[in-house]
Amino acid sequence: MIDITETAAQKVKEIMADNNKENSYLRVYVAGVGCSGPNFGMALDESKTTDDNVIEAHGVTIVADKKFAYYLEDAVIDYVESEHGSGFEIKTSFQSDCGSCCSGCRG
Repeated sequence: MIDITETAAQKVKEIMADNNKENSYLRVYVAGVGCSGPNFGMALDESKTTDDNVIEAHGVTIVADKKFAYYLEDAVIDYVESEHGSGFEIKTSFQSDCGSCCSGCRG
């Protein structure tokens, strides 16, 4: 369903430690879907439900509502650093031909 790189997992663990939330889960959710595909969000969550898929990877427990499984299939959470900045990104197989919601793709 969803995976996390070692780099991203280490960063998540650092954030959890800095915020005294070592026992939290990393919740991944779909924040919206447009013509360019789904927009994802992440948050630290102290609870999980029976409606969640639970994935353990590199010492991080990832939870996501089962209703989002379609969008998160083969997804990978990574942490990237470049000259433009750093941050988390979620890569999925969902790609759009138009690239943005500019109405030009009529999608």
